[in-house]
Amino acid sequence: MASLTDVITPRLAGDRYQLEVPAGWRQGRATFGGLVVGALVSAIEQHVADPARKMRSVTAELPGPVEPGTVEIAVDTLRRGNNVSTVRAALWQHGEIRSHVVAVVAATRTGAGKTAAGAASWNDLSRPEAPPWTEVAPLPVSGLPGAPEFAQHFEYRAIDGLPRSGATRVLGWVRSRDPGAQRGAPYIAAMIDVWWPVGFVRIAAARPMVTIAFTLDLCSSLDGLDPAAPLLHHATAPVCTDGYVLETRQLWGEDGRLVAVNHQTFAMVG
Repeated sequence: MASLTDVITPRLAGDRYQLEVPAGWRQGRATFGGLVVGALVSAIEQHVADPARKMRSVTAELPGPVEPGTVEIAVDTLRRGNNVSTVRAALWQHGEIRSHVVAVVAATRTGAGKTAAGAASWNDLSRPEAPPWTEVAPLPVSGLPGAPEFAQHFEYRAIDGLPRSGATRVLGWVRSRDPGAQRGAPYIAAMIDVWWPVGFVRIAAARPMVTIAFTLDLCSSLDGLDPAAPLLHHATAPVCTDGYVLETRQLWGEDGRLVAVNHQTFAMVG
């Protein structure tokens, strides 16, 4: 079975990138959105090909379902400045765009905001209190009603927010069963989309939901993190109106570092 790295890494084919989307990764009738966004981020990183410029921010729309099979990804640079590149990637299938990403890839600004104490830096977000992942039992995903097909590739250790429980958040540890060798931005783009929406927790009746808008901010590198350890997922959905749910997600390292922040807009189906 292919690793997560394998399924989110497209290959250059002429002037575009190509990816074989495998079976077994569906979310309803569409392919898991984290796989799609992760593949687009990977194509952008390959296109930029500059280790000094790191993925900082990703904005994605998913206007159509991506199906198993061959997809093509077209990448173009909107602007390359002295420190910042703005790059667009579009995923094509059956002659139409199914997903689209604009990413900001930028070098570290070592002199920016310098004070007497050094470069300006702060983080007012605090990691939620959570027991170590080794003290939380893995969740038998096969026993969860309505668990999507792609969930078989991940291990969930739920602390709060089981579907239809009435809780107001989701909190738990998550890791890929076979992550592969890479732990960069494409991996984080996929991992932050693995958990079920908070809407599934707050709404008593089962309602299918699809992501229509997705933004991701990468807050720190994964250097020094145990590659075998999971990430702590924390999500809240403070707004639901007109059939749309607005959700904010965070991924935290086992050592307490904030890895990424994600905002998603979910549309209720049916």
